[in-house]
Amino acid sequence: LQSLLNGLMCYKPDDPIEYLESCLQKVKELGGVEKVKWDTFVSPEKKTLPPLNGGQSRRSFFRNVMPDNSNFPYRRYDRLPPIQQFSIESDTDLSETAELIEEYDVFDPTRPRPKIILVIGGPGSGKGTQSLKIAERYGFNYISVGELLRKKIHSTSSNRKWSLIAKIITTGELAPQETTITEIKQRLMQIPDEEGIVIDGFPRDVAQAISFEDQICTPDLVVFLACSSQRLKERLLKRAEQQGRPDDNLKATQRRLMNFKQNAVALVKYFQEKGLIITFDADRDEEEVFFDISSAVDNKLFANKENAAGPNELDCSLIMDSGDAVYTEFDFEDQ
Repeated sequence: LQSLLNGLMCYKPDDPIEYLESCLQKVKELGGVEKVKWDTFVSPEKKTLPPLNGGQSRRSFFRNVMPDNSNFPYRRYDRLPPIQQFSIESDTDLSETAELIEEYDVFDPTRPRPKIILVIGGPGSGKGTQSLKIAERYGFNYISVGELLRKKIHSTSSNRKWSLIAKIITTGELAPQETTITEIKQRLMQIPDEEGIVIDGFPRDVAQAISFEDQICTPDLVVFLACSSQRLKERLLKRAEQQGRPDDNLKATQRRLMNFKQNAVALVKYFQEKGLIITFDADRDEEEVFFDISSAVDNKLFANKENAAGPNELDCSLIMDSGDAVYTEFDFEDQ
């Protein structure tokens, strides 16, 4: 009975009595009710497809399928209207495919590679100040990734891709990963003879860290400046008043702090597993912080291996305030 009802609902025959009689006849042919399944009377009959060559031509096929009415909006010779969209991934003049495919050595493999120190931390944690101090103390070159991107945006303001990236940064989001990596690579290739290089503000998440290692090198040391959210907010507001950076507006600041909290713990643990990172409490006076950093750099890069500093555990209280929760999953609703 269920199979018969399924067949009736599926085909809606003009003469249901005749249809039911044919179904009952099929039951007899199958060998009884036990052979009947729920879809016995709804299974489509197999039809032979028309031959690829011969028989019905492509022209006559379309004539049969498409209406002959000239007012029909899409005749077989008409093209569908293009979809209007604008994104870095889809627009040919904005695509980063070339950057993804293009691989080259940043450093000359026949020469000693400069020491690489990455300085990371929340927005307003003092990365720029401490990076400059490290570079000055050891005679290293200093690269600010944020400043690198801002200069590029300023010099290519008429470029559609960089105009979009400027909007992304202004709202507090991360710049596209491959674009950022490419800019860093090009800058590094301009200073091949440096003994060491301090890179400020990169990476911001684990994906960027992996990309940096794959395309450039494994850093010699990662300095993480941990600072409470309240202190970060205070410093950012003060910096906004003094410098007037476009990415220091209130909405962007909140978004950047949220991005930092979402990514900081995983990023630090990633470098901890590699034994590359040393964390510092950046809530203190900048000279105190720098004294600890310089001692660690001395031990890690300029001392015997047995005295080298190993990974130290991350104190999450240095990143999260008492009311904060560790962002272990991405906040899709906020995004």
